[in-house]
Amino acid sequence: MDEIKFRTPLQLMNDAQKEWFATAIISMVLADGNVSQGEVSMLMRSISFVKDPRVSDSLKKFIHHSTPPTLSIFKGWDKEPKNRARMMLDLLDVAIADRDISDTERDQFQQIGKLLGFPPSKVTELIQMGEASIES
Repeated sequence: MDEIKFRTPLQLMNDAQKEWFATAIISMVLADGNVSQGEVSMLMRSISFVKDPRVSDSLKKFIHHSTPPTLSIFKGWDKEPKNRARMMLDLLDVAIADRDISDTERDQFQQIGKLLGFPPSKVTELIQMGEASIES
């Protein structure tokens, strides 16, 4: 399987940050309770950058049991908001992979944005970008 091209600079992330990002991807995939093939593909690719097999297995259990993981505040990149924004764009791609963005996906995206330090208005702008992308 080809490695997905993330905007997020994975090479600058430590293992804990990679685990957080993969967990955030899983939470977006599971947010609407409807897991599309595109979302599963994104998920499997996202887990591939997590090198610790125990963490990878733990992440796979969330999808297997359709149990959204709980996220904490993202640690790092406090002075690099562009990298945090890149993560949000990658997570938006996950949200719209099934060509729809449900209310629960919107809520989850807002929550992730908050954990990354973005104001709700900026996250709403991103959601609107995603909707425009779906319509085009």
